[in-house]
Amino acid sequence: MKVDISRYLDLRRDIHRHPELSNQEIETTERIRRFLKQDGLALQTFSNCIGGFVRLDQGKEKTLCMRADIDALPLTEKTGLPFASVNPGVMHACGHDMHTAIAAGVACELNRVRARLNCNLVVLFQPAEESSPIGGARTIVESGFLEAQRIDALYGLHNWPSLPVGEIGVKPGAIMAASDRFHIEIIGRTAHAAEPHLGVDAIMIASKIDCALVQDLRHEVDPFDPISVSIGAFSTEGRYNIVCEHAALDGTVRSTHEGTREYLHRRIREIAEGIARTYGGEAKVEITKGYGVVDNDPRLYEAFAECAKRVIGADNIHTDIHPSLIGEDMYYYGTRIPILYFHLGSESQHPLHSNQYLPKEACIETGIDLMTEFFLSQA
Repeated sequence: MKVDISRYLDLRRDIHRHPELSNQEIETTERIRRFLKQDGLALQTFSNCIGGFVRLDQGKEKTLCMRADIDALPLTEKTGLPFASVNPGVMHACGHDMHTAIAAGVACELNRVRARLNCNLVVLFQPAEESSPIGGARTIVESGFLEAQRIDALYGLHNWPSLPVGEIGVKPGAIMAASDRFHIEIIGRTAHAAEPHLGVDAIMIASKIDCALVQDLRHEVDPFDPISVSIGAFSTEGRYNIVCEHAALDGTVRSTHEGTREYLHRRIREIAEGIARTYGGEAKVEITKGYGVVDNDPRLYEAFAECAKRVIGADNIHTDIHPSLIGEDMYYYGTRIPILYFHLGSESQHPLHSNQYLPKEACIETGIDLMTEFFLSQA
């Protein structure tokens, strides 16, 4: 389809300039509503006026859905863009502004040629993807939205900085990882620093637990089974000449198989508790499950990949990719209906969640072209 991309770039820049955190996307929703109204489309907002959807009802039996996340991150932007964030400490550093513009483009462009559309289409603007472990998707799924709209399959994408513009990454099965959190509290015993043998050093125990989890646990898992265990925060309390009594570790564990996920949870507990016990202390471990594995339905993958070959060319489709260890609440939709999720090349020298993240806007056109042609090919 021939697309006038300029208006979708304007929408992206407007949303980028005015980012909002998870569950606060009231103005973002209003900007989407006003934009769609120009094309005669009515955004149906959710009860809290955060997020919403457009339905192109063709009276067909099949109903498909495209989902875009709309929230931003708590970062201070340092891109230097003329349309950089004007909201202090909030930035679209994950490219959800791009996703929103693509989804709006798909809705508007298909509305122009809706006589050619042989399925019903719901375009979903989802809030709060960044609010793990609950996520906006879980709230929407539990509300009965998928059943109320009679959605048969759902599609989503994420801009991908390591891929060039015009290329995509997609595969059947696991494409995004389960992402869980853990908190470990270490309890020691105070003593004078000159007499450390009379105390139990919580800092020393925490350090050994850190090394065991981050470095050693990897060797217990098949090297072809992707996992990640990392500690993001190490906190203590005390004084320079007192053996430390309390320390805490906060981290994340990620995996792409449910069996491996459960194994890692068990071993984190065993390792932390065992090391603490060895040195006379105690470790209390709390693990919070976040988003599960995003699994692409094989049949949806086959149909999508076939269409993508026609639209962007077979050489621009990467199907030999490894699952990303990034978490995604797209998972929740997949617990009810078949889903398809892919990586859209956006070519940035800075990674996702960087305060300098600068994806190339040309990927918006690729995303709109690919998804409009795909939905037009469905019957």
